[in-house]
Amino acid sequence: MEHDAMRSLFDLDNQENQDQDNAKQPYKHFMRVEPVKRDSEILIDDQGRRYELREIGMVRNARQTTAMQVFLDPTPHVLIDNPKALQGWYQSKLDPGHRPRPCMTEAVLTQPYGGTCEIRCGFCYINSGTRGYRSQAVTTVPINYGAFVRESLAKMRTSAAGYFCSFTEPFQKLESVYHNTQAAATEFVRAGLPIFFLSRCSYPGWAIDLLKQNPYSYAQKSINTIDPGDWHKLSPGAIALEDNFEEVRALHKAGIYISIQVNPIVAGIVTNQQIVELIHKLASCGADHLIFKFAEIAYSSRPSLINIMTQQFGKERGKKFEELFTCNIGHQATIDEGYRLEALNLFAKECKKAGVTMATCYEYKFERNSRGRILNRTGVSVGRDYLTADQCHGHRVPMFTRRFLEGPFQEVEECPPSGCLHCGDEDPNGAGKCGSVFMASAKALEFSDFKETVYGDERAAYRGSNASLLVQIDTTNTRKLV
Repeated sequence: MEHDAMRSLFDLDNQENQDQDNAKQPYKHFMRVEPVKRDSEILIDDQGRRYELREIGMVRNARQTTAMQVFLDPTPHVLIDNPKALQGWYQSKLDPGHRPRPCMTEAVLTQPYGGTCEIRCGFCYINSGTRGYRSQAVTTVPINYGAFVRESLAKMRTSAAGYFCSFTEPFQKLESVYHNTQAAATEFVRAGLPIFFLSRCSYPGWAIDLLKQNPYSYAQKSINTIDPGDWHKLSPGAIALEDNFEEVRALHKAGIYISIQVNPIVAGIVTNQQIVELIHKLASCGADHLIFKFAEIAYSSRPSLINIMTQQFGKERGKKFEELFTCNIGHQATIDEGYRLEALNLFAKECKKAGVTMATCYEYKFERNSRGRILNRTGVSVGRDYLTADQCHGHRVPMFTRRFLEGPFQEVEECPPSGCLHCGDEDPNGAGKCGSVFMASAKALEFSDFKETVYGDERAAYRGSNASLLVQIDTTNTRKLV
């Protein structure tokens, strides 16, 4: 019944927007579900699973499509054989022409589920993507994801905390069927590595048990309003707001560090005073750290997000959002610069009063000269201006490394609380405290980068001129590695 109701909702939305899609307005309706092209009625496979054949393209409105078997329960999904490789943050510290990366401590990004996300947050930049899975509200499920992660970790000499998940909800309904999040997180813990989950849903008992097994592991919730009705509209597939607060209390009681992403703040829909109330509410529930981020999306998708907020919250509140959603910085549409900075100053005061630490996430201001004139519109991160914790996600989480694949991962003890991003800033050769110029470069790590050890000589090309010092550091640290 739940699936049939969801399917009817999507079909109505598709019918309503068919003419608009045919009118070739690629950005105004970029975030909506496109018409579903079905090649069959509902069928039953040999395992008793309901499915239908759909024509799915890899981009929206694709002319070339592929017939795919879409399983319908508990939510529409397809099974895929090739999981996305483990990786680091999407962006390097310095990418010419792009905003500087603010993320401090490294993380290993996982993707136990891809495509669309059943939480269906209207502000989501992931679900505004061009992949056909997302545009048809289909989730991708990699087969045997736990085994894939185990095999990947076995090839890695360097790792960070496993992040579950920056793409979709890790505890969605499909988890009760495929257990991809649980299986993959278990492999990280077995390897002696920390993990963290980011969720708008309920933390299962196994997740709490895994978090307890490493002192650097932590729990994250994403909560961006204090109003229960607004919460349901912003994240219709999430658990109730009060249930999230209750889970924060339970995580705190279990002795788990809690980092909350107040993300995104949809100004005009949610007021600064409501965020202040949320700060104190979360603090009273036991949260340790709050991360603030205002609504943002690729500038080309700005009209679509305004349209969605207006549909969900009415013309008056939608208009307030539109009037504030005017800043174009780093090719991203976000809230007016003055409004954001004034709000962050307010939140900093209130976090101090509430006894919780604070950080920002991808918050920027324009680079200006002494007269206040804008020098460029790429943006300068304000992360270090507001940070009161060890790093942007909260407490210190170091890198882990090993020289030989047969040995266990061990903590890189030299890792500063703020991680790789600024670790080499004061060294003339750009070397980090561990001696690695490569790690201190804070590049967007690919899976191949994790195959090297932090202390090894494989990074010679990145080491700079002070080789003798680096060799000395390597020799010292070799004794700590198995």
